[in-house]
Amino acid sequence: MSFRCTKPTPEPVKTLAYEPWKLSVKPFQVSPRTWYVAGQTWVGCYLIDTGAGLILIDTAIPESLHLLVDSIYQAGFRPQDIKMILLSHAHFDHTGGAAAMKALTGAPVYMSREDTEFYYNCPEETMVLDPDSHPQDFQVDGFYSDDEPLRLGDISIRTMLTPGHTIGCTSFFWEETNPVNGQTYRIAMHGGVGANTMNDKYYATSRYLTPDLRERFLADEEKLAAIHVDIALPSHPNQIEIMDRAGQYTHESQPYLDETVWADFLHERVRQVRELMEKKG
Repeated sequence: MSFRCTKPTPEPVKTLAYEPWKLSVKPFQVSPRTWYVAGQTWVGCYLIDTGAGLILIDTAIPESLHLLVDSIYQAGFRPQDIKMILLSHAHFDHTGGAAAMKALTGAPVYMSREDTEFYYNCPEETMVLDPDSHPQDFQVDGFYSDDEPLRLGDISIRTMLTPGHTIGCTSFFWEETNPVNGQTYRIAMHGGVGANTMNDKYYATSRYLTPDLRERFLADEEKLAAIHVDIALPSHPNQIEIMDRAGQYTHESQPYLDETVWADFLHERVRQVRELMEKKG
């Protein structure tokens, strides 16, 4: 699976609010223990089977909540078995369904301390961003620590603060073993790479985000790219093309296994941010 990105989805919120079937997709497996369960092709939501319950990464928006829940069932799981809900960052397209999923599952919600503050203090830049979506307020039950992995069953998720897109954007790293050949894969999802919040036009009106976050994002490129990742997952599927192999996963074929994708993806996102900076100049 070589790296490839595609164009962003046009009018995704409006489509999910009024014609969700146009973006719907069945759940599909991406690694030995992880499934794509968003139910739609705009924002990624991932379900990890730890052997002692499920971990859900991101919840998308309320308007696609029915697709997420149905996708979890279609994948052969139950929402009631979700024990942790991990949020990558504070924007509504990743957190909008968190309150409902917490109510449905009883699972605690985790987010970075930095983005929790961002969310509570600056709703106009986190939750109230599109008139067609109606995200519900949610409570954060726990914060991440780069020094203390989150553990459930036999899965240990290392979190890493990777600011830029937001002040507290968090990336996730974990390992899974292929039950057929015994190989162990490191899997990663970067918490957010959108250049829409890393440009001077945005900074001119933001109450919270400043150009130093962009500098941090650019400075982190080499450090992050040096981390060995076997399977790179996108927070938005267009950022790393995975839909073209939906439903093709088997333990024998591993269609998403490619250790070059992670670094190529990071280099491309940094290139896009630098390109915006040069256009201003």
